[in-house]
Amino acid sequence: MKSTHAKGLLITACGVLVISPDGLLTRLIATDHWTMIFWRALFLSFGMWLVINLVYPNRAWQQYKTVWGPGLLMVASYSLGTISFIFAITHTSVANTLIILSTTPLFAAIIGRLLLHEKILPRTMVAILLVCIGITVMASGSVEQQSGLLGDLAAILGSFFLACGFSFVRRFPGVSAFSAISCSGLLTAVMILPLASPFTVSQADMGYLLVMGLYMLPIGTALMFLGPRYIPAPEVGLLLLLESILGPLWVWLALGEEPGISTLLGGAIVISTLAVNTIWALKYPRLEPAAV
Repeated sequence: MKSTHAKGLLITACGVLVISPDGLLTRLIATDHWTMIFWRALFLSFGMWLVINLVYPNRAWQQYKTVWGPGLLMVASYSLGTISFIFAITHTSVANTLIILSTTPLFAAIIGRLLLHEKILPRTMVAILLVCIGITVMASGSVEQQSGLLGDLAAILGSFFLACGFSFVRRFPGVSAFSAISCSGLLTAVMILPLASPFTVSQADMGYLLVMGLYMLPIGTALMFLGPRYIPAPEVGLLLLLESILGPLWVWLALGEEPGISTLLGGAIVISTLAVNTIWALKYPRLEPAAV
């Protein structure tokens, strides 16, 4: 049992580490965000296709067939989440984007209530209130810059769409999440193509996009989806908070992008609230919500 638990921790932690430089690479890319979204999504689609063929060598097509029907809701959610993420990270700080995205589990709790008829625990309600306060504090530092405020709003939208995707995974367990992500990448690329300039990308930018789309995103995503097979969901959530810390750290070390006071204060409120909420869920697992 202990070895299985350690395996789950290692798999999830590796997934977070692999995907954590995503914000840094996005910052290093000089092309416009529409073109960035196009190539990132296209490479992600192909990268996830490779992962599916590795995990299900003789059943890849069957995995894609599960997407038809309710799985299209997952595809649309992940697609809109990707667009929102890139818009956010190119219009506000990496720290603001990643910290706001870390609130996805709370959005999932609200959607779970509406979609899966799950109870929202009192501690989760308190956490939602505190997180709203934290995000408001963070956004206050972006008010003077209209683009920064738009970036924060895009991050909130991204968190909401990701929460929708995760909720649909639970609502429709027969749908392959890997295939839905792969299809969402293709859908995103097709949607964005009229706004993008695919053949104006420099060699350096293309290199960053290849690393993101074929290595970081598919492998990191696969590991983070495999981790919950071996450890409780609250532990996964706690490990995922590391990305909110590591992502801005890489950007600060490489580019000197320092979070402002409002980001540090609001981020501390958000991350500490999420951490306490997650630790509480680990300590009292019997109090976790169930469908009613």
